Amino acid sequence: MTAVAEAAPRRPGLRLAIALAFLLAFLWELLGAVSNLLAWAGFAAVLHRQLSAFAWLVLGGGVLVPIAGYALAVLLGRRRTPGTLALMLVVAYAASQALTLSLLAFFQLGIGVR
Repeated sequence: MTAVAEAAPRRPGLRLAIALAFLLAFLWELLGAVSNLLAWAGFAAVLHRQLSAFAWLVLGGGVLVPIAGYALAVLLGRRRTPGTLALMLVVAYAASQALTLSLLAFFQLGIGVR
């Protein structure tokens, strides 16, 4: 007697819905990073100054963090169960938020904002 284990039915629609729901959260964070970048560039232009290389590096990192976090979580969770994918996206979103806050604090420390 040979027992054949049947695979659980795949639900690509559920995984897609989870990925799209988290995409909205990551896009909201990306919007905040881009608005910070544009606002600080605008403030510098009004003062007839340029942002330093440090400022561009930190603000650019703020834009890249949510993109990289979402892409990595989806890439690593694409063949997992929907619950595991959701958990990976929650962890990626929390890490992305923490890194974004750290970058913002680092930026304010670097330019002397108190």
